[in-house]
Amino acid sequence: MRKLYHYSLCAFCRLVRVYLREKNLDHELIIDLPWKRKNVFSEYHVLSDLPTLVDLDGVVLEGWYAIVEHLEQAYRANSLLGVTQKERAESRRIVTLFNEMFFTDVTKNIVFEKVMKKHVENTSPDSASIRRGHDGVKKYFDYISGLMDYRNWLAGDDFSLADIAAASQISCVDYMGAIKWDDYPGVKDWYVRIKSRPSFRDILQDRIANVIPPDSYQELDF
Repeated sequence: MRKLYHYSLCAFCRLVRVYLREKNLDHELIIDLPWKRKNVFSEYHVLSDLPTLVDLDGVVLEGWYAIVEHLEQAYRANSLLGVTQKERAESRRIVTLFNEMFFTDVTKNIVFEKVMKKHVENTSPDSASIRRGHDGVKKYFDYISGLMDYRNWLAGDDFSLADIAAASQISCVDYMGAIKWDDYPGVKDWYVRIKSRPSFRDILQDRIANVIPPDSYQELDF
């Protein structure tokens, strides 16, 4: 069976977990702490090596991008990038927006500072970075709200990797209680549909030590 090495509060690990479920690809989950890896496949590994997937043929893929590109080519049924070149381009554009910009502006400033920094750098959270993370939510949620005015899903008519990437980042931030959902009803409606998918339900059951998410975190009616 495939093996996926992951950390529960890593947005990129969550992306691959949802992606594998949506593609109906069986896999075993193995928890690995980014700052204390037990399963290392390269002597030059860094924190960003997670998620790591060992596929059925033994090939080792490190990082969400390598995993998704490999699986899209190896298992072409039920593509989550889109059918046409235009759809695939739009999906990739939005994935990049959230996996690079949202991660840098929001996720990293909140999740890394509050949860991981003490393990990685042995220092206390930086309150200014956390404030920047909270402040950064608005522009991205305004953008999603705008897309929802004329699209069914983020990249178009169909659920895609764009939705998975955005929801994976947002779910980590939501775990930290950093989102005021009542301020963004359009985003909330979209996210409820994501949370309702079987592929996403397992993620919402995850818990990490010493950090309790808000009650609304896993509820559909919130």
